[in-house]
Amino acid sequence: MRTPSWVELAGRNMAAGALAMSGSLQVHREHPQTQTIDERFDFWHGGGGLWRIESDGQVLYIAAGDGASLVFIDGEMRRRSTVNSVVAQMGSVFNPFLLLGEQSVLSKISESLRVAGAIEPVELDGRSAWRVPFVSPQGDIQVELVFDEETGLLVRLHHPMGGVLIKVTALSVHDEIPRERFIWDGPVGDTALNLRGPRAATAERMAQLVALVEASKRPIEVLQAVSRAADHGEAISAVMKLLDTSETGAEVVLNAQIRRFSGREIQRMQHELAEVRDVFAEFPEE
Repeated sequence: MRTPSWVELAGRNMAAGALAMSGSLQVHREHPQTQTIDERFDFWHGGGGLWRIESDGQVLYIAAGDGASLVFIDGEMRRRSTVNSVVAQMGSVFNPFLLLGEQSVLSKISESLRVAGAIEPVELDGRSAWRVPFVSPQGDIQVELVFDEETGLLVRLHHPMGGVLIKVTALSVHDEIPRERFIWDGPVGDTALNLRGPRAATAERMAQLVALVEASKRPIEVLQAVSRAADHGEAISAVMKLLDTSETGAEVVLNAQIRRFSGREIQRMQHELAEVRDVFAEFPEE
């Protein structure tokens, strides 16, 4: 079997967004101040934006591929609460969105870390796969990624310095997953996008943009802070402290998957931030 290049593996991972797959994501985290945390997410991915994610039988997220998505918040399913949110809050910064496509781990580390050794064939859960070691330029972050040979899906991530191990088990590839799997027929809670008025909405967006621009300058520091967090709440607190931002700002940084943004994206955010600041300045004080 020919060893693929890193560019080929990255391309396969991006293309995995078109495949129909299901499996279980297991997350193991060791935290120096708290107990070991083990989480499991069962997922179905239908391609074209179709997702269903569950944990312990509870549906956490459903996306029907038409722009409509539902997330489990405060005991009920709600429509995505903000137009800027791209990833559902699922109580863990490690979730199935990391495994493929634009929200994958590769979007975080491809420009922050470099390949540190040979790509090697391995077997994981009975499936052929490829192991790729990464290291930061300073050597302070070491991450091992394993990609499924058939699908390109990320099936293992080991970050020993951060005490994190995620792996996919029971991976299955399907010709098609029934559309009904991605439809929610239960009750949906009310979620207005913003009930606080235009000034508050503008202030919130301004806080989000400030946090995103700052995070884009310090992606490795953000990744380290999140890796050390015991849960979603602690990750929020860590990002708030690191970036000196609000809870709203920290949440959007996590939703953006803490990746290194391209120069064009940073310029777009900086331009939008300047415009939002001008708009906010026009509002009278409340």
